[in-house]
Amino acid sequence: MRVLFATISEKSHLYNMVPLAWALRSAGHEVRVASHPALTPTTAAAGLPAVPVGTDHRFFEVMAQYAGTQLEEAAKTFDPFTMPYEELTWEFFQGFYGVTVPVAFGLFNDPLVDGLVEFAKEWQPDLVLWDGLTYSGAVAAKVCGAAHARLLWGSDIWSPLRDKFLARKAERPEDDRHDPMIAWLEPIMERHGSTFDEVLTSGHFSLHQLPASLRTTSDHNVNHGLQFVAYNGSSAVPDWLREPPTRRRICLTLGTTLHRMAAGDFVRFSDLLEAVSDLDVEVIATLSEKQRAAVDKIPDNVRAVEFAPLNVLLPTCSAIVHHGGGGTHTTSLRYGVPQLVLPQVGHAETYYQAKRLEATGAGLYEQSHEVTPDGLRKKVERLLTEPSFAENAARLRQEMLDEPSPAAMVPVLEELTAKYRA
Repeated sequence: MRVLFATISEKSHLYNMVPLAWALRSAGHEVRVASHPALTPTTAAAGLPAVPVGTDHRFFEVMAQYAGTQLEEAAKTFDPFTMPYEELTWEFFQGFYGVTVPVAFGLFNDPLVDGLVEFAKEWQPDLVLWDGLTYSGAVAAKVCGAAHARLLWGSDIWSPLRDKFLARKAERPEDDRHDPMIAWLEPIMERHGSTFDEVLTSGHFSLHQLPASLRTTSDHNVNHGLQFVAYNGSSAVPDWLREPPTRRRICLTLGTTLHRMAAGDFVRFSDLLEAVSDLDVEVIATLSEKQRAAVDKIPDNVRAVEFAPLNVLLPTCSAIVHHGGGGTHTTSLRYGVPQLVLPQVGHAETYYQAKRLEATGAGLYEQSHEVTPDGLRKKVERLLTEPSFAENAARLRQEMLDEPSPAAMVPVLEELTAKYRA
């Protein structure tokens, strides 16, 4: 069968798809990866056929305009995913979706969708697997009659919230049921000779890669577990990483995505380094050139590198301190590493995942705007000295390993495609 992977042009979102794409290719299926043109070199480097469509998005350019504003300040503690239902009023949803749909969804998808539909009509895939933010993948699938599914790498935050919105919508009078998702997607579907249906928001089914006890699902979705396999791009294993550590090792990373915004990191790397400088540990800190320039001194127990493949580094680590990015979070779970998460401002899902992780006993979190070196040090020491964190992280790792591997998922996808393909 023909399988089209659709994703926005962020490396971490593609990396989540690579193991399953290769499993399908290895089983003899045809695979294409479609995204904004900017992702083409990264896709090709992963050995996958890249299809550049549409134009590049302007998400980070737009978001940079809000750095230092009241909107950024409000985002520091905003978490709609755990708010009590009584606080999720109709008025709240109109405001929330009024911002989220044009920004979080529209800025990524609007430059992509028409080109993606055109390619899907030309290539006629049997199955479209789309990243959780790439609704244009669902649009293209419906237009060409393909089965389609979300390939998730973090918590399914949007579908459960949509359930609550639909419950509020059902309470409204018939003439007062404005739905921002429909208002956005319906004209796109009409432009391509099709119609909106709720399946466009969640897929015919969803593939979840988090451990079962961390997974969030929606009652109206068909859900399948998939073992997460870490892929961190093309890289060589450095000599120092081939040697076993002589002391307990900690990884410090704030990822790469936020550096594309004018605001940069929302945690000072100097504070992270100060927090671990007097601990009896070896610290591997991934710093970009920009981050390193902002640091006055690298402590003696810190090895600063621009990049290290997490799938090679983390099996040697006793703990990780990071920004809450989906790829880092899930890779840490894969290797059973206790985590201290510093959720990113404006990324409410990272707060949600950090809270759920702490509730399992496999990690801790600290809100990024409240970080202090002393507070960080105390939490890192807890991760290293309290055995329960490593034990619970190992339990989550086993839950992940209990799910079908990408290779084992291939025959399941064949059956599901036959069931849902028009």
